[in-house]
Amino acid sequence: MEILRKLRIVTVLLTFLVACTSIVLADVGRGDRGSEVQLVQRLMITQGYLIDQADGIFGNNTEYAVSAFQKQMGLTATGRVDGDTLAAMKENNKLFAAAQQSRNVRNNVEVSRFGDRGRSVSDLQIRLASSGYSPGAIDGIFGDGTASALKRFQKANGLAVTGEVDNKTMTLLSKQPGVPTEYKKTLTMNATAYSADDPGNTAYTARGNLLRRGYVSVDPDVIPLGTALYVEGYGYAVADDTGGSIIGNRIDLAMDSHGEAIQFGRQTVTVYILE
Repeated sequence: MEILRKLRIVTVLLTFLVACTSIVLADVGRGDRGSEVQLVQRLMITQGYLIDQADGIFGNNTEYAVSAFQKQMGLTATGRVDGDTLAAMKENNKLFAAAQQSRNVRNNVEVSRFGDRGRSVSDLQIRLASSGYSPGAIDGIFGDGTASALKRFQKANGLAVTGEVDNKTMTLLSKQPGVPTEYKKTLTMNATAYSADDPGNTAYTARGNLLRRGYVSVDPDVIPLGTALYVEGYGYAVADDTGGSIIGNRIDLAMDSHGEAIQFGRQTVTVYILE
């Protein structure tokens, strides 16, 4: 009897310890720290939901990544990692790893295409944005915005417009000048976009140049016409045009089509005054 009693006690203790371990490993959220949080972060980084470091601190970025993952997986978007969420993360990680292994490789450059996620995609988005082809949010997700920006870049550079990143595309992207290191000052401005195809617009800028990408409309009292600029998410440009509603800290960015202008929408950008 005494032996059975001790066995029952041991069983209860083991059950308690296993339960506690499960809670530690499968219920973490904002403010938590430790190796369990690092595991969650590594899973989210690998799958492209978190563009950050696995520092073991469950902060805003980790919570947002977890919530986004839960929404996509059809789970309740609490932002906390419970047992169901952790299991889904691990299972999705297996699928993600298998998909990555089966992807094409051309000329030693991994092909990036619609639907891909991860750091390679966020690097591509940064390169496109700094080259003047805004993909939208730098979120590590190869969606419509990234595909559109990539196709515009390929078309402008005489490449096959595939919407996929191959060796030739990446080589040209790597050669593009990035954010300037020397400039007079920066301005934070409210940006919109326009094109010669928009109703009521002419085909020429205020300075008489054919309206195309690379020219921008400004308030001459803020930025004199003829000034060389670098616009975050748009690229290098020249202040060459004016507009009735472009007053103060407004800037209007010329695009090559009405569709591109609509897609850009309204954004807050940093404008580098180069000369």
